[in-house]
Amino acid sequence: MKDGYITVYLSLVTGILLSLILTVVEGVRLHTIRSQTECVMDMAMDSALAEYHRELLEQYDLFFIDLSYGGPSPSFANAEEHIRSYMNMNFQPFQVFDIPVGKDLTALSADEVVLLQASVASDDAGAVLKRQAVDYVKNRWGLSYLNQAAVNAEVLGRRGYLDSDVEQRRLDTERQVKDKILQKQQQEDEDWEGQNVELPSDVVNQARGEGILGLASAAPGELSRTSIPVQTLLSHRGSMLEGTGLAEGKTKPSGISGNCLFQSYIMEKCGTYGEIKEHSAFSYQVEYILEGGGNDLDNLRAVADKILLVREAANAAYLFTDGAKQEQARGTALLISSVLGLPELTEPVTALILFAWAYAESVRDLRILFDGEKVPLVKTTESWNTPYSQLLTFRGHLSEYTKGQSGMSYRDYLGAFLYLQSEETTLRRLMDVMEADIRMTPGNENFRMDGCADAITAQASVKSGYGRSCQITRSYQYE
Repeated sequence: MKDGYITVYLSLVTGILLSLILTVVEGVRLHTIRSQTECVMDMAMDSALAEYHRELLEQYDLFFIDLSYGGPSPSFANAEEHIRSYMNMNFQPFQVFDIPVGKDLTALSADEVVLLQASVASDDAGAVLKRQAVDYVKNRWGLSYLNQAAVNAEVLGRRGYLDSDVEQRRLDTERQVKDKILQKQQQEDEDWEGQNVELPSDVVNQARGEGILGLASAAPGELSRTSIPVQTLLSHRGSMLEGTGLAEGKTKPSGISGNCLFQSYIMEKCGTYGEIKEHSAFSYQVEYILEGGGNDLDNLRAVADKILLVREAANAAYLFTDGAKQEQARGTALLISSVLGLPELTEPVTALILFAWAYAESVRDLRILFDGEKVPLVKTTESWNTPYSQLLTFRGHLSEYTKGQSGMSYRDYLGAFLYLQSEETTLRRLMDVMEADIRMTPGNENFRMDGCADAITAQASVKSGYGRSCQITRSYQYE
């Protein structure tokens, strides 16, 4: 009787213990599923970000995932599939590697991965790209690194050189003089002494029609004439892949500090005339960012014309305050007006000569800049390079100048123009340059900057062979 009582007791206790054990086992299984899912998701996200674009990092020091993965077009679905495959590889490593295993107590697999957020380079008008570029400069040079671009741009603007009316003043003066001469010619007979008088400005104006690059460059035949089909680049595409903007906690760099750092990044990473980047699509990349033309020569010419206008305004402003040089011009003007029999033209002709002199000096300034030297922003008697005796023959003396002067270099002018240009325009054209360069490398023929992501938030749906399922969300980004 006693033995039977013990048997019944053990049977009752065993049932309770078995339920407890099974409950504990199932609890361990659930905890293991959650822990394993978190670990696997973290590894998958790390693996996804480890697939950063190597060429973009090597050439521009930027970390981005190429959402096309070398394919014909970028897609968020590509990244989702990559994350899902990495998760399943870690959930079931024995299916990929020859690993002896026993019983899989979780039997987990990633059923679906969805990107809830993704920041692509072109989002917010390029703010995502700018944030990485500025961070690169900060990390390399520190917050105190600010170049002279903002100062140069402010000086050019304050002195009125950027929106000077010097060209219009020249044209108005020239029209006034020509009209007076024409009226006089109509009044006089064929033997009028002023019939064949040529103004010094007429000789200089012939050079204006020749094109500035032939004068500014010592070897115009060696200038790049590369053309790129810009219609395929980001700034010309009608539709782009759009992400969700800057990642949470990230802000767009702005203000003088942010803009200077970004401009410094461009000047460091992009080539210019005189400092061409190796293996680049555009030879004059910064010039393209400023002008946006598909031909190197056209972009360089447009930039040279801008610099010429600034130099002409600065040189004209100096000449009209230099009494000695004005007297030289006035002496010639008196002679010309006497021959014409129009003494009232003395002052207008003097002004025309000064405008012509300013142009001749400005062309020489460009030659100096193209030779890699610097030009003072405001000239003095000592830094003036074109003597009055060379006004009519200045084209033959362009390489005769004092070297080693202080002032602004060609790159300084580019930096000032970049600082003053619309940020959106600069960012879009910079991405054009990046696309064109990366497409020249093997396997990247279809590369697109709007297909590059630097921050992603993914949600994965995981199921177990034991009837359990869960969801997990993770956000990862390049810091």
